[in-house]
Amino acid sequence: MLILTLSGAPDAIGQQHGRQIQHVRPELAAVIAARLAALRRLGADTPAAVRPACEALEALDPPLLTMLAGLAEALALPYHDLLLYTLSSYLRDLHQVTAPASSPGAPLLERAETGCTTWCASGAATLEGRPMLVKNRDYHRDHIPLQTLAHVTPEQGYRYRCIGSAGSPLVFSSGINERGLAVADTHVLSRQIGPGLPRFSLMRELLAHHASAGSALDYLRSVPHMGAGTLALIDAEGYAVVCESGHPQSDYAVAAPGQPLVSTNHFTLPTLAGAWVEDEPAILHGNSSLRRRHVTRALAQAHGQINVAWAEALMAHHGAPAAALCRHPLPVVADEARHPSLEVSTISTVIYLPRGRAHGESSAPLARIAEGEPCQAVWMDWTV
Repeated sequence: MLILTLSGAPDAIGQQHGRQIQHVRPELAAVIAARLAALRRLGADTPAAVRPACEALEALDPPLLTMLAGLAEALALPYHDLLLYTLSSYLRDLHQVTAPASSPGAPLLERAETGCTTWCASGAATLEGRPMLVKNRDYHRDHIPLQTLAHVTPEQGYRYRCIGSAGSPLVFSSGINERGLAVADTHVLSRQIGPGLPRFSLMRELLAHHASAGSALDYLRSVPHMGAGTLALIDAEGYAVVCESGHPQSDYAVAAPGQPLVSTNHFTLPTLAGAWVEDEPAILHGNSSLRRRHVTRALAQAHGQINVAWAEALMAHHGAPAAALCRHPLPVVADEARHPSLEVSTISTVIYLPRGRAHGESSAPLARIAEGEPCQAVWMDWTV
């Protein structure tokens, strides 16, 4: 993974980010070109879709746009292209739920089953009572050479560490701050989607300015969300929240220490469950529900015995393709002619251990990380 060290105001952080990833600029430029070409083929980049999203960011998250401007300048990339790339997942989802590929004459929808599995455990559920937040990052394989571990010291707020991608907003997958608040996201295709704060904006704000799950929950309830995913978070005391992020509504599951929470790629809470759209090839149909069920059952069976080694083994689980937590690239599937696939697999796994920071355990790892599929990757400690 690429190691980034970033500090200061948003424009400075963008500039530093750009300078520190210059050696992967060709790979990044190719990925950006591919995503923008896909948007054009789908007709998902119309002003009617792009303008409201940009106006929402201008009103709600000027620091993000300032950071992107500095990043684009440092990489000598057109700012508009980088902004459109940053919004590409939202624009694809919006297109899919408003102009489905089943419509007569609609262009092919190029699939990207970017799953992710997250869970939280703490208190009596774990062997040492230690809080943990765990995530398998299932994403485009063209992001493997772009994965980043960033050490961020913002101009204002808490220091934090995060996993993301070169050329993307910093907290593009997960992170933890110096007070022990950890957060990770998943993607959910849903009809509850619209202009608001994207998950990477929400996660950055949580890490920079919140120390507890309660404070984070108050913030999440106070701002408009873009939707299209979930946020799982846990603090140093073991209190956990899963936010099912929707637009214009979100919903929340809150757990005290000892009560695990699980999130995959569908909504389960009453406000949003009916808005989830499952659109998977036959070989993966039902995979989000199956993964959630497997993790929930495993956590219940291992209650009181959950530790880092157990988490590493769980996230390497295979089984049938639809139930696999550790996901490998799939062969061509039957509906490929209608739904071309973008190659996706588990590209990293992280186990955050918030108590190590918040309780002054300087020798304890901040996290355990595996780059690539966790069944075969080498695990490493990530410390401050």
